[in-house]
Amino acid sequence: MNLKQILANIKQPFEIFGNPINASQINIDDISLDSRKVKKNTIFFGIIGAKNDGANYLEEVSQKGCVVAVISNQTKFDYQNFIIKNPQNIIIVGNCHELLQEILNIYYNSLPKNIYAVTGTNGKTSTVEFIRQILEFINIKSASIGTLGVKANIYCGDNFADSGLTTPDIVSLYKNLSLLKNHAIDDVAIEVSSIGLEQGRVGGLDIEIGAFTNFTQDHLDYHGDMTKYFACKMILFKKVVLNQGFAVVNADITEFQDIQKICQNRKIKIFDYGFKAEILKILKINRGDVSFRFDNNVYNFSTNLKGDFQVYNILCALGCVLSKYQLNHQQINQLLLRFSELNPAVGRMQLVGEVRGAKIFIDFAHTPDALENVLKLTRQIAKNRVIILFGCGGDRDNKKRPIMGEIASNLADLIIITDDNPRTEKPEIIRRQIIDNCAISKTTEIGDRKKAIAKAIEILQDGDVLVIAGKGHENYQIIGSQKFEFNEEQIVKDVIKQLS
Repeated sequence: MNLKQILANIKQPFEIFGNPINASQINIDDISLDSRKVKKNTIFFGIIGAKNDGANYLEEVSQKGCVVAVISNQTKFDYQNFIIKNPQNIIIVGNCHELLQEILNIYYNSLPKNIYAVTGTNGKTSTVEFIRQILEFINIKSASIGTLGVKANIYCGDNFADSGLTTPDIVSLYKNLSLLKNHAIDDVAIEVSSIGLEQGRVGGLDIEIGAFTNFTQDHLDYHGDMTKYFACKMILFKKVVLNQGFAVVNADITEFQDIQKICQNRKIKIFDYGFKAEILKILKINRGDVSFRFDNNVYNFSTNLKGDFQVYNILCALGCVLSKYQLNHQQINQLLLRFSELNPAVGRMQLVGEVRGAKIFIDFAHTPDALENVLKLTRQIAKNRVIILFGCGGDRDNKKRPIMGEIASNLADLIIITDDNPRTEKPEIIRRQIIDNCAISKTTEIGDRKKAIAKAIEILQDGDVLVIAGKGHENYQIIGSQKFEFNEEQIVKDVIKQLS
């Protein structure tokens, strides 16, 4: 697509500086927010962020051959003088965020039709994975985008943009959606974080179905308090989900009525699930056997996934699919027969080893609620002791550290406090903030996470269950500003091999 085509289709007001006469001669091959990734035929968006004004990178991208940039009308950068010195460049000035959304929709003009946006504190990764798998069960090509990257039911190559974020930056998200559409995938489930919502990373997308799993403490380092955190979550229903769309919401959470009111104001239809739900009402959960009522019929399914929280994630995913596809009674029963085949998301209570009759799991639990759920589940599995190994991330919500220490102390038999991703904080201070609320008699502190894992495995006895929590699928550890390779599944296997 050439620049002239793009400019002709922009509806937002903007000013243009430079020589637009040459616009028809400029072919656009990419769009980027990152000056480091800019090439010759790229449109560079110099957005004003929390720390930097992207317009300050115009000199850098121009030297790389990039001649087209969009910058904010709030910038303090002297772009008019820049154009005088660089007459070959074209600078577009306006509301940078709105122009970005519009140009992305012009450039990536074919996107999947059915996007399921899932938010909530915990369960997002599992839920989008279950949506993808359930759609596969009914022979619909589908994909998921989130913490685990892009996963599709069919092979789509490896050209997807990886931002390393729960919700990719908006440019990476549009690019990935376009690639999926090129492979005839029209159903995509996306994890949508509160930060992603606040930063507009799903802006401009037509999203008919939004889902809300639960709401507990997290990200207070970013949001400040729970009120602001919840307000950012509600952007999904206030601005993102289309009018007349669907909100698939956990009816058993205290925030349900608040969400319901927001959705009613925009005529978004509530599709609730849970014991208190009207539409997808849980009747019984007996370990892996579940009964629920839907559309005046009672249905049953069995799952090999452990924990009531996984049942909620499964029902949230099912609600998303049923709100989109009108399956009849027989089709639903046939679908539920396959729920025993549902696989957990990587790093979510993932069994990674067994030694001396003890089981070893890794899990991404890094919030108080997630840690509590995992430990309660572990108590059901363990025939002997429950051992938990975890730490907390640096430069993140420090208020949850003593809470997580207390939860571990109440629910585990042995606790090993170690480092997670300390980042730029002093690791010993993070550990101390957790340990202060732990029972000293059952707590051991080992800063080196690899040594801590080895020690935990060494002390395992028949019937014990060890949960290594906090990192799950992550294959790295961040210390200072550096990212080091750290694959916990492989570390566990290496320790077991050494002990055998």
